[in-house]
Amino acid sequence: MKKGIIISWFLLIGFIAILWIAKPLRAYLSTSLFDVLTAKLISDIFVRAILVIVVVILIQKFKLVAFSGLTTWRKIKNIQAALIAIVFIIIGITSNWHKYFNSPNHLLLLFAIKTLSVGIVEELLFRGTIFPLFIQSFEKSKRTLLISAILSSLLFGLIHYVNLFSQPENFIGITSQVFFATSIGVFFCGLMVRTGSILIPIVIHALINFSFGAGELSQAIEKASEFNNISSLTDLNTLIPTTIFFTFIFIGGIYMIKKTDEEEIIKKLEIT
Repeated sequence: MKKGIIISWFLLIGFIAILWIAKPLRAYLSTSLFDVLTAKLISDIFVRAILVIVVVILIQKFKLVAFSGLTTWRKIKNIQAALIAIVFIIIGITSNWHKYFNSPNHLLLLFAIKTLSVGIVEELLFRGTIFPLFIQSFEKSKRTLLISAILSSLLFGLIHYVNLFSQPENFIGITSQVFFATSIGVFFCGLMVRTGSILIPIVIHALINFSFGAGELSQAIEKASEFNNISSLTDLNTLIPTTIFFTFIFIGGIYMIKKTDEEEIIKKLEIT
């Protein structure tokens, strides 16, 4: 197995291990200081703040700063590539507006910070670190970018199976999450290479989480014992149209990747 792939697996294991810190922290905060949802949001933000620091160090260590476009953010190009995602976000925010409006201010603020932190961490790790490591591993392949995007996004999707530990009865719902995450992962890879900056996927990722994760805010009035049961429900009525949409997103990501100059992207990885 190639070095970049091995490193990626270790990064993935480390990522999951650090995320697990949130569980005992959440339990402590919810029993001594805050309600369940507030404790969850605070613990998630804290753990992801740690992850941001770790991943930024890794990007510098692996010399991936140039690839991520963090040093040339003023030269972002092809911004129109994000148009589909922006329309998707507007629809989500509009449909969930009542949840934002009716949520306590402190929960809305914590939720916004959490969604931003998730976008930053996951993009820096999967698109800013694992994706280029896969590119280096498959550099001699005919379709380096496409193979690397699909495989790194598949890893991004598969980690969602850890949710089975808390929702063992929701295999269908978790599997749909894996498919959706893999599809949007490919889209974010395409968006990154087309725009030349990881900042665009970070912002889009955060806004998607904010617009379509608002169901978490509605749990503020629920009992602690009901918290996991609500989030584990799978709405079969929306599963088919959502699957069709994410298939379209997946195809869009592949299209952007194919429209990208592969040699130019690989050259960025050679800059030390």
